[in-house]
Amino acid sequence: MFKKSKSVYAATIGLGFGLNHAKVFKNNKRVKLISISDIDVKKKIYAKMLNTSFKVNLNSIFKNKKINLISIASYDNYHYKHIVQAIRNNINIFVEKPMCQTMSQFSKITKLFKKSNIKLSSNFVLRYHPKFKKVKELVKKNIIGKIYSIEGEYNYGRINKLTHGWRGKIPFYSVVQGGGIHIIDLMIWLTNSFPLEVTSIGNNVMTKKTSYKYDDNNIALLKFKNNITGKVTSNFSCVLPHHHTLKVFGSKGTIEVSRDKILLYKSRRENIKPKQINFGKDIDYKNKILNSYILSLVNNKKNNNPSTKEIFLSMLTCLVMEKSTISKKWEKVKINEYL
Repeated sequence: MFKKSKSVYAATIGLGFGLNHAKVFKNNKRVKLISISDIDVKKKIYAKMLNTSFKVNLNSIFKNKKINLISIASYDNYHYKHIVQAIRNNINIFVEKPMCQTMSQFSKITKLFKKSNIKLSSNFVLRYHPKFKKVKELVKKNIIGKIYSIEGEYNYGRINKLTHGWRGKIPFYSVVQGGGIHIIDLMIWLTNSFPLEVTSIGNNVMTKKTSYKYDDNNIALLKFKNNITGKVTSNFSCVLPHHHTLKVFGSKGTIEVSRDKILLYKSRRENIKPKQINFGKDIDYKNKILNSYILSLVNNKKNNNPSTKEIFLSMLTCLVMEKSTISKKWEKVKINEYL
């Protein structure tokens, strides 16, 4: 779709976290930011700051033939509608997770996508976090041998975001789709494998007496290809600061990632301490995935971002986890039925 060195003409829908998208567009020399939009018209003030136009009518964005990239950061319940509009207008997509909320929506998106020639990416920012980049490096170097099990936690620790923010006001919100999906993406990336079956349970003990009516905590077990086992925790109600943890178990060692440390275990003996692995800092890591996606559009080359199949697979896994929470059974992740 893009010739080398051709400019990207972009728009952003949703100016919560989407404001960061718009700023990335504004600061990238390959991009011309055409328009921004939000359901809150008070956010029109950002148009002046970004030297762009503010649109109330989204059709004026989707029907603009010049726009060839759109970032979708609206409320979760609008993502599906906006993605469908973008695909039908042949616009490349960068979407905040989740891309949709139901299996029927997922099926519709994949059918439309297969008939299109657009590219799609999602904001799985943890791939660019220095901690997890270092873990990927250790795994690629075979430091811990063959991976046989992996566990991760998405600890949000911001229960007020459920009870008093937009998440509690939209028709449905999922802590799995909004948080745990990041851990699922990391697992797919690190293991170079994918889930085949999942089982999941959740509860809303911490928010039961509030206006928020959905699970605020979820735990899932996963069976991956190559007989790898996995465990994902999506916990928005925990009394913890926002952070992500990970344990990667291999035939020659174990990697343990906490809030601020990476420990490498190479022995089962209690008197042998693990090695602490340095990983540095990168305050700009959350913007790198979008900049990398822009570069891939311009150069028409692959990058380190999640592939389209990986993005769809993470989304489908979340939806199957939600299904399992209701059915209380193991459910299959049938990605081949959609791609």
